[in-house]
Amino acid sequence: MESNVRLLLRSSPSEDVTPEMGIALGHALAIEHSKVIVGMDLIKSSPMMKNALISGLISSGADVIDIGIVSGPAAAYAARMGDCCVYITEFRQLDLVSGYLLLNKDGGPFGKEQIRHLEQLCMKAPVLSDYKSLGTLKEYYHATNDYNQKLLSLLPTSTGGTVVLNSNCGTATDSAPQILNRMGTDVISINAQKDRDFITKSLSIKEADIHHMRDMVASDAGSIGISINRIGTLMRVFDESSNPLTDDQVMMTLMLFLRPAKVVVPMNVSSAIVDIFKGRQKFKVNTPYPEPDLEKMDIILAHPDVGSIHKAMVDSDADLGYYDGGFIFKDISQFADAIHACTILAQFCSNNNLEKIVKSFSRYYTEKKSYKFTCTRSDFVRAVNANLGNVNPKSIYENDGWRIDMESGSFFIEFDRNSDDGVTIYAESNDRLYLISLIEVIDSLMVNCVNGQ
Repeated sequence: MESNVRLLLRSSPSEDVTPEMGIALGHALAIEHSKVIVGMDLIKSSPMMKNALISGLISSGADVIDIGIVSGPAAAYAARMGDCCVYITEFRQLDLVSGYLLLNKDGGPFGKEQIRHLEQLCMKAPVLSDYKSLGTLKEYYHATNDYNQKLLSLLPTSTGGTVVLNSNCGTATDSAPQILNRMGTDVISINAQKDRDFITKSLSIKEADIHHMRDMVASDAGSIGISINRIGTLMRVFDESSNPLTDDQVMMTLMLFLRPAKVVVPMNVSSAIVDIFKGRQKFKVNTPYPEPDLEKMDIILAHPDVGSIHKAMVDSDADLGYYDGGFIFKDISQFADAIHACTILAQFCSNNNLEKIVKSFSRYYTEKKSYKFTCTRSDFVRAVNANLGNVNPKSIYENDGWRIDMESGSFFIEFDRNSDDGVTIYAESNDRLYLISLIEVIDSLMVNCVNGQ
């Protein structure tokens, strides 16, 4: 099997996953996992890819529980029934052959080291069982109901508000409309039937992608809008005036309402999120959740990849995680869950005005610059570590990159993924003049580092 992390995690624009890879993946997983949960989305290739995977698992002696067509959050919650879960899905790519998303028992995605280890196992010739030692296949089609009941058990008995909900004819249709309705929300539900042929819109904030939802929200005074991707992991939110929110704004709203004690975010996260968590901005929000113990509050910065976020969530026992538009709530699973986020936003809007809160968020200005270094990467790393103290940072976080928090801003240094001699720096501040001076500081820093000095 080709050693390529993307092939195990999702479809790739340049090279699709094949059923043969699914068989090899099944052989490899069966070496260390005796019971595997398997679910799939609505993509037309998913049944083919599922059957290939199950063939590999059973022929190598692993038992399989097939949970059928489910959302991503439902699959992640069902993972607890086995040693791991494989969710067959297009993931974030559109209109491609399905890929394999690997989930741990707690619902968190496999990390890089787990993927590398699995690929090494894939290189070995499979050890097939004789007919007496073949694995078993059981069908369990209550995974969605289990997830729905679990989520309902975590919510207040009733709430209010109105939500225009677009489920994009995906697997989230079996959960989001029903749960919102059960919790007392008035739901205007569109695209709420499963349809393999439905062509979904992107969750971007481009007008061509959002004009229909904006019209729907604007036509019902006082409602908010939520559009969920087909597998229930990502979302786009619209306030009462049909303005689309950024993912960062949604995260800040969730933090204000839930009042989590511990939060995990990527190193390159906006300073706005850090400032709100640390109470540097004050907001009056009606919420049933109590204030956390200040001594136990912590915001954990992790390397910006989903495996690192998952590990940090588990290690710190964090309440809430955020990565690339996905929101993770530990009380169900360690997986991005837009359905759960929908219910929280519905609760929020029953006693708060989303538009008013979001407009009160401070504005942050950003700048992006790229630099080339002429020394080796190790020499560049040593030079950066040696010179960072000269910029008078408030704090420095290093993990295959650097996040530097300054007096009135921050910047993040990231190695370029497509070159061996480049870095990109993202600078941010809520003061435009400070940002200009910060860029000058960064330029000076890089002059001393690109040659390894």
